[in-house]
Amino acid sequence: MKLVGQQLGWSEAKVSRVENAKQGIKEADVSAMLAVLRVTGVDRERLLKMAREIDQPAWWELGRSLPEQLTALIDAEQRAVRITDVTLNLVPGLLQTRAYTRAVMESSGMSADEADALISVRQVRQGILSSSDPTTLRCLIDESALIRPIGGPRVMAEQLRRIVAAGREPNISVQVLPLELGAHAGLAGTFVLLEFVKSRDVIYLEARSSGAFIDEPDDVALFTDAVARVEQLAFSPTGSAEILAKYIHKYESEAT
Repeated sequence: MKLVGQQLGWSEAKVSRVENAKQGIKEADVSAMLAVLRVTGVDRERLLKMAREIDQPAWWELGRSLPEQLTALIDAEQRAVRITDVTLNLVPGLLQTRAYTRAVMESSGMSADEADALISVRQVRQGILSSSDPTTLRCLIDESALIRPIGGPRVMAEQLRRIVAAGREPNISVQVLPLELGAHAGLAGTFVLLEFVKSRDVIYLEARSSGAFIDEPDDVALFTDAVARVEQLAFSPTGSAEILAKYIHKYESEAT
């Protein structure tokens, strides 16, 4: 680091402060360092992106030991350019409110402290949707997820308002699969499709206490086909917003 500092014209004091994390580092400085170190391509862009967003919260700042599968999911979400969530019984995790997530977690017997930790992680994960270069999120939600009053009417009304607001963002689309459809390709199970710039697509399947990734092209193709089929059957974003508004009115009436 000292030799790099000399080539950059930095004082020894500045090198020491940067090296010991006592001073922040700007994107321009990082760019200069990478030029000296001859770091190019994808690695350079990744490090510059980190420098640009260094003041934004990151999951590791929570200081918690996370399950391996959750850590892998977080990494995949941060690298993905588009995420498609096909969900049946719950609303998508990246759009959940704190109260909704708490109700889900505590219903499984999780302690309040454990729930607090994972709720904080989930809330930070949602930052990928509002960063300077936000991830695109497609949500295909079965209407059955809107019917179950998780957390009670007040929590559900707040949760559905959150979904409607998110659907107005240019990088987020929400489509509801109406009950009258009967059977559809999404009923085989909830899954998440993650798409990347230079890596092949990945499917994430979440279980009660773990998760699994699928990346074999032939297997992933089965899920991408399911997405296409479900998307054709779902209401448009506008029609979906109308369904959500109906349930918001219902829950707000029950909460009074």
